[in-house]
Amino acid sequence: MSKRLQDLMHAATAQGILPRDTAPKKLARPWPVILMTGLGAWLAAVPMLGVLFLIFGSALEKGVLCYLFGAALLYGGVHVLRSRTVSPFIEQLGLPVLLVGGALLAFGSFRDLPYQAAEALLLLVIVGTAWLVPQHWLRALLGALAAIVFILMSGGTLAALVLWLIAAYVADTHAPWGRSARRMILLETMSNGWILLTLAALAYESGSSFLSPAALGHLRAAGETAGNSHLLAKAVSSALAIAGAAWLGRCWSMLRAPRYAAAAAILAVMSWLIPGLGAALLALAACAGSGRWRLAVASAVAASWIVGTFYYQLEVPLATKAAIMAAMGLAFGVIAWLSWNASAGEPIDTAAPAAPIVTSPVQRAGIVASLVLTLLVANGAIWQKESLISTGRPVFIELAPVDPRSLMQGDYMALNFQLPALDKKDTQTLRRAKVIAKVDGRGVAVMQGLAGNRALAPDEILIELVGTASGLRPATNGWYFKEGEAPRWSRAKYGEFRIDDKGRALLVNLRGPDLEPL
Repeated sequence: MSKRLQDLMHAATAQGILPRDTAPKKLARPWPVILMTGLGAWLAAVPMLGVLFLIFGSALEKGVLCYLFGAALLYGGVHVLRSRTVSPFIEQLGLPVLLVGGALLAFGSFRDLPYQAAEALLLLVIVGTAWLVPQHWLRALLGALAAIVFILMSGGTLAALVLWLIAAYVADTHAPWGRSARRMILLETMSNGWILLTLAALAYESGSSFLSPAALGHLRAAGETAGNSHLLAKAVSSALAIAGAAWLGRCWSMLRAPRYAAAAAILAVMSWLIPGLGAALLALAACAGSGRWRLAVASAVAASWIVGTFYYQLEVPLATKAAIMAAMGLAFGVIAWLSWNASAGEPIDTAAPAAPIVTSPVQRAGIVASLVLTLLVANGAIWQKESLISTGRPVFIELAPVDPRSLMQGDYMALNFQLPALDKKDTQTLRRAKVIAKVDGRGVAVMQGLAGNRALAPDEILIELVGTASGLRPATNGWYFKEGEAPRWSRAKYGEFRIDDKGRALLVNLRGPDLEPL
């Protein structure tokens, strides 16, 4: 909720124009009580709904009974949630009933109507339900659900963002006096869920980002759209960034200085290079300008994610992207320095001088100890690796490389080693495991299975496997190299390790099919 709307509501409540229960209140009951009550309600609702589907399963699947039961359950859920006389258990029971009623209506609509018509009907049902329920958190969740349906129906997130901007503008400019106050609060809380989902959709559509592991990123690399549509997306993104900067300049007069116009130009260029960033920046400007600071933080997170997708625009060399980002960072640094100097030139109130920062001896000792400990840990790890390289036994393990893009450190090969058929029940919860490997005359180790208590044969060694994102692997699951060296390393067939007597392994090189250096 924007700061202006909050101030107006508090003023109207203090003057008696609005009732005391208009603004969202803190829950009177402790949250553990509500949580346990809700859990009991859900546990009671599941068998009841199961019996319902067992009795009327075929009729619900084929006939019009799904509409009748859906409407009845939806009405009952809304009625229970709106009632002020029911017990907490019955109130919590209304939510699963509400969800099942809506699911039945959605099932019947998509079964009998064209998809566009079914989505439009479902959107009306969700918005109407959100308008009727009094719980603000539930209204926000329904707003997010409505945003999902709208994005699927319209085929894009930009229209969803435009609708939110209109709703936010109406909520900010329409004074909440009289009966319209409740409508403004309903609109505000529902739009909060809407914009959060829209920001998540913007981040998802932008592609993979170095801010998360590859498993959490989108399977599509950023910047795959081609042709005129790609140029149009860049132009729209840049225009949205300029619109966001203009909006902030309208709200905050201090941002009308020329140096901030230069910052807006930089952001427009970034939005041209990274389609999708402009929409997130516009949402950030709208939230910050209206005092919606929590939503502004969410917008900033989405914008940071989208900036991270620039790394995965594979048509641009990494060196070029690094130079672009460094130049923009330097430009922002100059703007910040100019802003600092401008603020330093303003008159300072000397009536209340700032207190000097004083640190106690214990704090200074803690800082020194932290620095020393950091240096010891870092150098100890380096010494340990160097010792393993110089004294460890050379061993080669067969691998099957693939070549995805690294997160931040240039290119790399994800290494998939030839491992024994380990029992998943024994390894899926392990972070470390030791296996027995047989070493032939060339030094190639073939892993046999998990180590037991038996003594090792002369041609056998222990190898410790460590947990990685792709499962148990010896030491690592990746080999990093400079951009442009992929042809050199694509011939790799073996990983060269150094292994100590305890089985700890360190990958030091890759070798070709005949163990030749690459």
